[in-house]
Amino acid sequence: MSPHDQVIRKRAAILSVLMHVLLFCSMVFMVDWKAVHVTPSVMEATLWDSLPSKQPAKSVVKPIVKPVEPPPPAPEPEPTPPTPKPSEKVVAPTPQVKQAEQAADIALKMQEDEKKRLQEEDKKKALEQKKQEEKLKKIQEALRKQEEEDKLKKIQDALRQQDMDAQQSAAAAAVDPSVLAYYMGLMKRKITSSMNAGLCPVSNPELLVDIQMTNSGDISGMPKMVKGSGDAVCDDAVVRAVLAAKPFDLPDDPAVRRKMLDQIRLKFKPRG
Repeated sequence: MSPHDQVIRKRAAILSVLMHVLLFCSMVFMVDWKAVHVTPSVMEATLWDSLPSKQPAKSVVKPIVKPVEPPPPAPEPEPTPPTPKPSEKVVAPTPQVKQAEQAADIALKMQEDEKKRLQEEDKKKALEQKKQEEKLKKIQEALRKQEEEDKLKKIQDALRQQDMDAQQSAAAAAVDPSVLAYYMGLMKRKITSSMNAGLCPVSNPELLVDIQMTNSGDISGMPKMVKGSGDAVCDDAVVRAVLAAKPFDLPDDPAVRRKMLDQIRLKFKPRG
């Protein structure tokens, strides 16, 4: 049974008790009124002074007895106005009812709070799942890119290996000495034209210089003096002349070109 039904039942019980009390009071009042207002009965009596003689009785004048007038009828009681029905009073809720209502409110609020908490947990789970999916997607994308990069690297390595094989094949091919001598001569003349020959001894010693060229004809690193002239000023002038003469022309012949790209040794005399 709900608290609201209990309140209605209590109110009905109180109203029933009040009606029974009013009915009992009305019955007691009617009995007392009839007992007090009973109408008295009228009686007549003759009084004698002595016993009557045997002589003819004298005429006795009988006293005139005046009839006793009955008492005026009691006024009829005025009709009792109907007792107004007690107004239905609003019964204030008892402390127990208040406690029950408060408990019901607290239980309802707890249910709502629990419902909100569950909804918040569902949202958090959905958000966390979405983050995990995005993270997994990024990992898959990174793996895909890594696989593509690995494939590209393998292709580049294969192409590089093919190029190295081609270069080795070209190097292994026979080098035309005349082509190599032609381009080596061009290099020597270019270096000699850039050098101040007056800084070298008049004996015109022979020098040996190792250089490493790039594919564009430039020099990689510093020239290495293998055999000097015995004069530091002359040797320094030769090195500066080599650096000033770059870049050098390279042949189109793969075998000769590869030969010149390897470390080469120049042999020349400063004064020609």
